[in-house]
Amino acid sequence: MTQKIFGFSRNVFVLSFVSFLNDIGGETIKKTIPLFLANVLGVRPAIIGLVEGLADATPQLLQPLSGYISDVFKKRKLLVIIGQILRSAMLFLFWTNSWVHVLLVRLSDRTGKGIAMAPRDALLAVSSEKNHVGRSFGLSRMFDNAGAFVGLTLAALIMLVSSRGSLLLTRETFQSIVLLSVIPLLLSVVLISFFVHDVTQSDYNPRLVLRDKLGKKFYTFLGLSFLFTLGNSSDAFIILKAQLVGLAVWQIFLLLAGYSFVASTSGYYLSGLSDRVGRKKLLLSGWFLYSVVYFFIGRSTTATAMVGLTLLYGLYYGFTEGSAKAFVSDIVPVSKKGTAYGLYNMTIGVTIFFASLFAGILWQTIASSAVFYFGAAMATLAAVGLFFFL
Repeated sequence: MTQKIFGFSRNVFVLSFVSFLNDIGGETIKKTIPLFLANVLGVRPAIIGLVEGLADATPQLLQPLSGYISDVFKKRKLLVIIGQILRSAMLFLFWTNSWVHVLLVRLSDRTGKGIAMAPRDALLAVSSEKNHVGRSFGLSRMFDNAGAFVGLTLAALIMLVSSRGSLLLTRETFQSIVLLSVIPLLLSVVLISFFVHDVTQSDYNPRLVLRDKLGKKFYTFLGLSFLFTLGNSSDAFIILKAQLVGLAVWQIFLLLAGYSFVASTSGYYLSGLSDRVGRKKLLLSGWFLYSVVYFFIGRSTTATAMVGLTLLYGLYYGFTEGSAKAFVSDIVPVSKKGTAYGLYNMTIGVTIFFASLFAGILWQTIASSAVFYFGAAMATLAAVGLFFFL
C-alpha cells in the first residue's frame, strides 16, 4: 500500500478531499437551481421535476460505459480528470435565461459526473485495505457532505446579505453563488492530476468483464435499490416544500447546510460501523428512517417541523450512502468493480429520472404531500425486501 495520510492511502484521502471540493461547488448550485427555476424563471413543478430527473439520470446512464472502460484499460484517473473538467461548465449558468438553458448546462455537468463517478468509486475501492472499504467510503461521504455544509452555509450568508431576508431567490444572488461554486471544481482537477495514481489489479481479465455474471446477490440488491429509488425523487421537492411552509431562501440553505452536517458527522462513523456489524443492518435502518421522515414531511405544515425532519433526513444519508457502495464492493470481484458501480449507479439514476418526473406531476396535479407519501411507501417495501431476501 502507498503512502498513508491519517491512516488512509493517499488515493483514498485525496479523492475524498476532491469530493469535499466538488460539493462546495456542485451541490451548492444543484440545491439553488430549483429555487432559480421557480422564483426567477417562473417554471412549474412538473418542469422542475423533468429538469432534475434528466440531470440526475444522465451521469448514471454513462457510468456502465465509463466503468467498463476503466476496468478494461485501467485508466481510471484519466476518466476522472475528464469528468471533472466537464463539470466546470456550470459557469454558463451565470448567463442563463430559460429552463432549457439550465437543462443543457446541467446535462454537461452531469455528463462529467457520469464519466468520473464509476472509475472514481472503483479507484477508491481498490485503493482501500480489504477490511476497511466501508471506512474509506465513509471518509469520502464525510468529506462530500462536509463540502455541501461549507458551500450551503456560504450560500446562505450570500442570500442573507443580498436578498435581505426575502422569501424568494433573486437572479443577482444566484449569479453570485455560481461564481463562488466554479472555483473549487477547477481546483479538484489540479489535485487529481498531481496526487492520484492508478492502481494495478492482480485479478484483472478484460475478457471476463462483461461475460461473467455479477452474482445473484448483486442483482437482488440492484432490484431492491430500484424499488427504493422509485420513491426517492430529487431533493428539489424538499427545498420547494421548505419554501411552501414559510422558510426564507437563506433559512432554507442554512437548513440544508445543517442536514449536510448531520450526514457528514454520522456518515463516517456509520459507514465504518458497517465494516463490523454488516452493511444490511445499516441499510435497513436508513431505509426505514427515510420512510418515517418522508411520511411526516408529507404531513408537515410548519417551519419548525420541517427543520427537524430535514435534519433527520441527513441521518438517513449517514446510514446509507457509504454502506450501499461498500456493499456493492463486497459482493463483486476486483476486476468488475468499475462495471458493477456503473450498472448500480445507472439503475439508480434512470429510476431517479422517473421518480422526479412522477413527483413533479403528483405535486402539480394532486398535492405536495403525495410526493412524500409515495416515497415513504416505496422505502418501506424496499426495506421489507432487503430484510427477507438479502
